[in-house]
Amino acid sequence: MSSFITHIASSKDYRTALKTWRPVVFYFGHPYCYACSWAEPLFCSVAETFKDRAVIYKLSTSESPRHPDVTGTPTVLFYKNGKLRRKLKGVGDQASLTQNFAEHIGRTKPRRPRRSPRRDLHWLHEQLRTLCLVSRARGLQRLRRGKPGAYRLAASS
Repeated sequence: MSSFITHIASSKDYRTALKTWRPVVFYFGHPYCYACSWAEPLFCSVAETFKDRAVIYKLSTSESPRHPDVTGTPTVLFYKNGKLRRKLKGVGDQASLTQNFAEHIGRTKPRRPRRSPRRDLHWLHEQLRTLCLVSRARGLQRLRRGKPGAYRLAASS
């Protein structure tokens, strides 16, 4: 699953990962753990539906630094606003895991793709206002030469 972040290099990275306004989910597993090999596909299938609403980390306990709240594997940690909201030792079944995700991630807005800037009536008005038309150019030339004209009256008032 390419949508999950799978590597944290240091314990400092845990703190920076929690400084987001989105909910954060950490999944800790071990490659040689029987329970983890059963729980990881289940976690990935449930987390795939919530990937737009939270930042999800899938980490191996053999590769990433030790987390103080992880005493066994598999472990799922739910953080919101930088605070630990729930710790799951083991994953359980799909219904309970989905319920935990829905409860702790909630109704945060999914990420939206960046839209190209729209050209509306205000933009068109600004573009037309700054155009230098022939009549405006003549008025500006008169203004520079010091000859009286309609543009001088408009500029002075």
